[in-house]
Amino acid sequence: MKLVEIKIEELTGESFKPYGEIIDVPNTKPDFSNDELDLWCGIDEIKIDKGVGQFCWLNVKSRRPFVCNNFECHINTSEAMIPVLGQSVVVVALPDNNSVSSNLPDPKSIKAFFVDGSKGFNFKPRVWHWLPYPLSRRASFILLFKKGTPEEDLQIINLNEKFDLSVKIVL
Repeated sequence: MKLVEIKIEELTGESFKPYGEIIDVPNTKPDFSNDELDLWCGIDEIKIDKGVGQFCWLNVKSRRPFVCNNFECHINTSEAMIPVLGQSVVVVALPDNNSVSSNLPDPKSIKAFFVDGSKGFNFKPRVWHWLPYPLSRRASFILLFKKGTPEEDLQIINLNEKFDLSVKIVL
């Protein structure tokens, strides 16, 4: 089996752009501001083909080896992850548009991003990803995606079986 090492990158708007958008305080004037608050509306959108979006809470309970053997994706919806506890690493890959089955990741596009807890991110539809790897004892996230996504729009692949590949995350 082939082992590919990927080095963790900083999570910035530019570095994450092919995979989705960063959810962070905009670098613009607030839509509403007073002595008590600054409010920016519409900083990003959840992409849903039809239906209703839902908020979910995700606890990643423990640290595990920094080796990624699986990926998941959603064809019809984006998925936003907003950290609320801890720091972690998220591993992503773009869809392989040149494959016979366009529902596979492109192994050459695999990246790992450091999530410091100060901003979230929104995966584009069809972007492959996996459960974040906590750097602290655990990590928690608010997830936002289309209601029913885990039951109706979830594809999971094993990288070992599909590509004879494992991804080692290098800190």
